[in-house]
Amino acid sequence: SRNPKIVSQAHGMATPFPPVKLTGSVRIGCYTSRRTPPHAKQARTNQALTMLFPMKVDYGLRMLIDLAQQPEGRPVPAAEVAARQAIPEAFAVQLFNSLQRKGMVSSRRGPSGGHMLAIAPEKISVAEVVEAFDRSIAPMDCIHSPEDCTLSVACSQRELWSDVEQLLLEVLRKTSVADLAAKQTSMTSALV
Repeated sequence: SRNPKIVSQAHGMATPFPPVKLTGSVRIGCYTSRRTPPHAKQARTNQALTMLFPMKVDYGLRMLIDLAQQPEGRPVPAAEVAARQAIPEAFAVQLFNSLQRKGMVSSRRGPSGGHMLAIAPEKISVAEVVEAFDRSIAPMDCIHSPEDCTLSVACSQRELWSDVEQLLLEVLRKTSVADLAAKQTSMTSALV
């Protein structure tokens, strides 16, 4: 078995990491046995530093963008949105339920039913969508759960990663579903 490698952005060099085997509830640095260490996730992607968002965030955002591109007030069946966005229909239904609970989507039952935006797409920030599906966008678990890391008391990286999280949140707060829908429309019309 090969050792996983991560490419350092700063130096462009591959850095080998020894295979990690975690058992029980042993804590190693910032990583607990219940989670895959970030470097192991990274090794699978074979790319430079990658920030991973849950699939729920990606799909939920795509679904909201899809609804924002539809005529206002027209309910769209989950099956249509799921087909256009290549999302399993059952998963799309679950996500629509979550978005409805968060007040971003309204639903109408019946033969002409479906889903539509409950509020203007200009008023839905990407940060709100991320927060609807994920508890945090922190690049490291120790930012919000320092007790999970044996090194957090004297870790110079925690402040850095906290700053990265704040910068990312700032960009996500400034970007609306309407912004992304307009960009998506522009990109797809350029292909035609």
